[in-house]
Amino acid sequence: MENFGWVFIGCGKIAEKAAKSLIKAGAGRIAAVWNRTRARAEKFAEKYGGKVYGTAEEALNSGADCAYIATTHDRHAYYTELAVKAGVPVLCEKPVAVNFNEAERAIALAKESGVYVAEAMWTWHNPVSLKVKQWLSEGKIGDVKKVKAKFAFPMMYVNRNPRLVKPELAGGVLLDLGIYPIRYVYELFGMPSEIVCTGSLKGGIDTEEKIVMKYGGFEAEIFVSMKRLRGEKVVIEGDRGRIIVPYFHTAGAAYMTGESRSKFKGDKNPFGIEFRHTAEDLLNGANESAYCPVKNTLDVMRLLDECRKQMKIVYPCEKN
Repeated sequence: MENFGWVFIGCGKIAEKAAKSLIKAGAGRIAAVWNRTRARAEKFAEKYGGKVYGTAEEALNSGADCAYIATTHDRHAYYTELAVKAGVPVLCEKPVAVNFNEAERAIALAKESGVYVAEAMWTWHNPVSLKVKQWLSEGKIGDVKKVKAKFAFPMMYVNRNPRLVKPELAGGVLLDLGIYPIRYVYELFGMPSEIVCTGSLKGGIDTEEKIVMKYGGFEAEIFVSMKRLRGEKVVIEGDRGRIIVPYFHTAGAAYMTGESRSKFKGDKNPFGIEFRHTAEDLLNGANESAYCPVKNTLDVMRLLDECRKQMKIVYPCEKN
């Protein structure tokens, strides 16, 4: 796997974290790099390796084994399609597109072309998340009665990343943080019968939301915010116990109490696991990720679209 070559499209903060984790996990090497600002790409390549290319097209046609798309949200689908047209498999940062229609078009193109495309939803490559799913499937806490999830950090004030607050870059808390608990609940319980979303808006983007996903017999209550600190946790209440997952999107451990008591610790490099799984998929000839299948990505995009519809959020890139 050490010779498995990655082309990085986008060299921002998330790409830096990904590069460090990829190298640490031994999930291949960075072979090619492109960024809209060449100086940033050159600085990135000095640290993590890879040849810098002047255009994304040149980088994608450099002979690398897989493309990692780490641009701003509004360009994920564009570069995914560009890679597919070049015949290059794709691991695209979440969300794979701004809306369902974009995602469906990119995934349909990939299927028609026979090119592997997966969303980089590291949570579902993580052994901790998979253990929680197993506990539930085995009925360890009995019938689920309530689910609560929160993911709230004042990112818009602490990070001060313009990507977070610009509607033209599809900013806002839903696509940045909200996708994680929505996907978490979806992966455990499937599509809800109904999703209800209310939120706070500022400058054309959503800064905070309360989301309810309704299922037969229980509801999942979700709170997400990028303007206040409430922490990160998922709690699943059953009639015979509960499951608690602190820092659920990159969790290092999950706890089960009640009739069945257990603690499960996982790998602390979920980024690295994600890259390793993707490289293994491609080396083994898989045409889709078993951890993040495209159907799940499309279902979650439908839920995100419905939340934005209820909040009346339309990004400038959707108006063209």
